[in-house]
Amino acid sequence: MASKRVLAIKKVNEHLGYKLLESSNTSFASVNNAKLVWWLDISPKKFKKELHLLLARDMDQGLIWLRIKANTFPIPEEKFSYRSDNGYISLEISCNNAGQYLHDVRSGGTGYDFSSHVEYEW
Repeated sequence: MASKRVLAIKKVNEHLGYKLLESSNTSFASVNNAKLVWWLDISPKKFKKELHLLLARDMDQGLIWLRIKANTFPIPEEKFSYRSDNGYISLEISCNNAGQYLHDVRSGGTGYDFSSHVEYEW
């Protein structure tokens, strides 16, 4: 059986009618119920090209596709929390509808609102 990530990439590509999303340009997260966030660790290099974030809703109730254009964040380490232990950008995107929905709530970040990057929701 294919992973949730593979199925999510396939869903977006089928919606488009062509292959845009691949493992190399896409990050995937399910809801972390302990904090009500989608948590992702992403290499800063991935922000230099178009980046796709697929956020699976709780209990398989849908999917949010975020499309971030190349170089939207030329120095992502200045906008988001940077983990020096692994060299990745660490995002915690809130899925709490009563709170800062689609904002990065990770300590060390700037609270960036990703809602302008929503390409499609299922």
